[in-house]
Amino acid sequence: MRVTFLGHACHLVEVDGLRILTDPWLVDPIFGGFVERDPALAFGPADLPPLDAIAITHGHLDHFNAPTLAALPDKSIPVVHPPIRFSELDTNLRRLGFHNLHARSDYEPFALGSARIVPTPSLGVQDECAYWIEGPSGRFWNGADAPQPPELIEEIAKRLGHPDLAALSHNSFDQPALLALDSFKEADHGPEGGARTARLLDAPYSFAAASNMRWAGPHGDAITRKVIRRGAADWRACMATDAKGHVALDLAPGDAWSREGGIERGALRGTPAPRVRHDYIHAFLETGERYAASRPSTEDSFRRDLPARLTAAPEASSQVAQSVFFEITGEDPGAYTIDFRRPGTPAERGDSGAAFALRLRDTDWKDLFERRASWQVLLVSDRLAVTRVRRGAPPDGLNFAYALQAVFP
Repeated sequence: MRVTFLGHACHLVEVDGLRILTDPWLVDPIFGGFVERDPALAFGPADLPPLDAIAITHGHLDHFNAPTLAALPDKSIPVVHPPIRFSELDTNLRRLGFHNLHARSDYEPFALGSARIVPTPSLGVQDECAYWIEGPSGRFWNGADAPQPPELIEEIAKRLGHPDLAALSHNSFDQPALLALDSFKEADHGPEGGARTARLLDAPYSFAAASNMRWAGPHGDAITRKVIRRGAADWRACMATDAKGHVALDLAPGDAWSREGGIERGALRGTPAPRVRHDYIHAFLETGERYAASRPSTEDSFRRDLPARLTAAPEASSQVAQSVFFEITGEDPGAYTIDFRRPGTPAERGDSGAAFALRLRDTDWKDLFERRASWQVLLVSDRLAVTRVRRGAPPDGLNFAYALQAVFP
């Protein structure tokens, strides 16, 4: 087995003569222009060898990059993904021309010749998994975004054994900081959590992944410092004390590793892809799909268009499962409370005292209804603020903010 780290959660896994690409992201920028790779890549989609399969953990734009997928020449290869309830990952794959799609539940393997692609549970976001990829020549675990709780990692090891190599999230992306909040993370959600995962999986070799990003634009450096507070070096330091005997590899994008050859520096090099204007698939493909007949006023969006959207997607509404106060600022301001437990009910004007509140600009809010942006784009934009929140397990805490991705995928 040979694994080439392509940065973030994108890996080229070669096992028993087969090539599997995970979470493609090889074209910048992403999230509607807010985020880019760090470090910048020295290769692009055109430099990849022919692929035999793609495995996608979830639909976030740093794992599902429409420009990268559009650039891949063979749209007939199998694409493995988790079952979809709230995102549009499967529909978006079809929009891009992929048709050989294979939804797999946790621990339900997809066979590819002598290899297997096995989804493992992930508690990061809706419609997400991690992947165990194995064949006679080796075993690799791509842990995707979230450091998992100990009991889940122990279950993976019990069911599947121990990988030869693991790509571990060290979860240095502090999302609450973007939403004007102090961190909600537990102490072990970070480099310590990644080191604990390596120890519990008993992975002899591992490397830090799923955190190769920086914010772009004139305020990008300040935002990046606010959000990404610890990195791969911190994880390697934790490995030295918390996972002794487990080797922490220092891989840069383009480096490969195999048990036989060790680290191959610069195994993949070529030409970076041209930058794109937008990666959100509706803007990228100009699909013309929208949630409103025309660009709504703020009042119409709450009185007419949001209730219609929630009526059409009651299960998505149930994910929020509480009342939320929306403060809309800008040239067309408004203040409305929506009870997501009663989809289709018009918004109540003003603040009814809900425990959860958001503030966002009128232009961003209206872009959601025209599908110029998705909620996940706004979550990383530094323009969305949580102004009232109650700590606790879902549906408290930040769940209401994240769950709105099901309403505006």
